[in-house]
Order: sequence, then C-alpha cells, then structure tokens
Amino acid sequence: MDPGSRPRTRRRSGSYQAADARRAAIVEAATRLFTEHGFHETSIARVAAEAGTSQTGLLHHFNGKDTLLLAVLRSKDVSWASRFSDVNQGLRVLLGHVLEVIDEEAAASGLTRLFVTTAAAAATPGHPAAEYFDQRYRTMRENNAAAIRASIADGAIRADIDPVALGRALVAVTDGLKMQWLLAPDFDLPGQCRSHFDDLLRGISLDGSGLEGRG
Repeated sequence: MDPGSRPRTRRRSGSYQAADARRAAIVEAATRLFTEHGFHETSIARVAAEAGTSQTGLLHHFNGKDTLLLAVLRSKDVSWASRFSDVNQGLRVLLGHVLEVIDEEAAASGLTRLFVTTAAAAATPGHPAAEYFDQRYRTMRENNAAAIRASIADGAIRADIDPVALGRALVAVTDGLKMQWLLAPDFDLPGQCRSHFDDLLRGISLDGSGLEGRG
C-alpha cells in the first residue's frame, strides 16, 4: 500500500464516524421533539437547532421530515428487534418479550402515540411510511407464527392451532389495546396484555399452564 494513502483513509474513516454521530444526534433530537410535541407540530428547523446543526446540515442527512420520521421509527425498532431474534424458543418466551416492550411503551406514551398514529395514517395510499409499516407488521406476524410452530413442535401447545391466524390475532390484540389505552388511559395496559396472554396460553397449552409455565 502506498504510505501516502494512509492519512486519507484515516480522514475518510473519521468523516464517516462524524457523519454517523451527526445522524444519530438528529434522530435523537427528532425522537424527543416528535414525542413531546407531535410530528406535525415540530419543524425541521427546531429539530436542527435541538441537534446542534443547521437546517441545511440536517437536510444533508435526511431529505425531509418524512424521511426523518422513518429514521426515528426504525431506530426504536432496532432497539427491540434483538429480543425476537430466536423465535425457536417458542410462544411463551416470545410473549414474555412482547410484554417487556409493552412495559416500555406504556412508560413512553408519547413515542407509542407516534407509532400508533403514524401506523394509522400509513393506511392512506401513497403515505411515505406505508412500506415501512407493511414490512413491520409482516415481520411481527411471521415471528409470532414461527414461535407458535416451535411450541407445537415441542408439544407445548395444541397441534390444531393455526399459527398464521393466531399470529395475526396477537398483533391485532396488542395494537388494539394500545389504541384504546392512548384514547382513554384508564386501565393498566401491560396488565391487560399480560392477563390476555396468560388466558390464551392456558387455553391452548397441552398442560393448561399460562405465562409462567409449570415447574
């Protein structure tokens, strides 16, 4: 290697790291502002100021507010995704991880509201987040179905259960409860989900056990 190329490589590496750090700061600022004040009420200029950059600098990394919103949604998904990486552990383990996420969502109602309202808006044809939510829901359904199949294969739940149908229903229940809770938070969202999952498992498990299983 030509020794003269090494400083340029280091500078390029450093510039990439600086760009990554700047993007992360912008996403963090946008997450905070969208959560606290709402997506439509937050301007690009305000996000840029919060992130310590100019509006031009922000638009260098994100070509608009819709793109920035997708980055905010994806960044939160990344923090949750690792919990669902091994669906072969079965339905009981997967539901335990779902409850962990719901606990976090209940503690951060502003961010949860952002997800729920954006998901509803994404049903409009041509919405910029439509593809993102289509893929997100598909992944959730597939993870659920795979975990159910693993539990059937292990002899933990009944073989007559339809993994695809139940996987879809689980998504519907959790999202439906979140919507009701956001509209009228007069019930314990994590507790309601836990109760539903426990009743579900007691009804479909071969030994009649719920979320905690049997010793």
